[in-house]
Amino acid sequence: MSEEQKQPTKEELVDFLNESIELAKLRAELQELNTKIAVGRAEELKALVVIGQITNPQPQEMENHTITEEDMVNNPDLKEAGISVGDVIPIPKEVKRKLKRETAQ
Repeated sequence: MSEEQKQPTKEELVDFLNESIELAKLRAELQELNTKIAVGRAEELKALVVIGQITNPQPQEMENHTITEEDMVNNPDLKEAGISVGDVIPIPKEVKRKLKRETAQ
């Protein structure tokens, strides 16, 4: 047999397999570390978004609402604020949608 076609010995095969196993373990450990880093970065980004929302709240879109008798009964503080039935006041659109859903039920 020539030098190129020499069969590896049992010891050489065992050494090769052991090195492959060690390499696979290191790759798995690296993957775990990369996952932890990615999770940490995602948590940091989420925290930054929350901080941004707290420090720079988005202005709410407003919509005009005509005060009804029901509004006056449900919100006695309106009368104290000098608001009466028929007055038009701006309220956030989300509140307006909620009012529409509640009155539709």
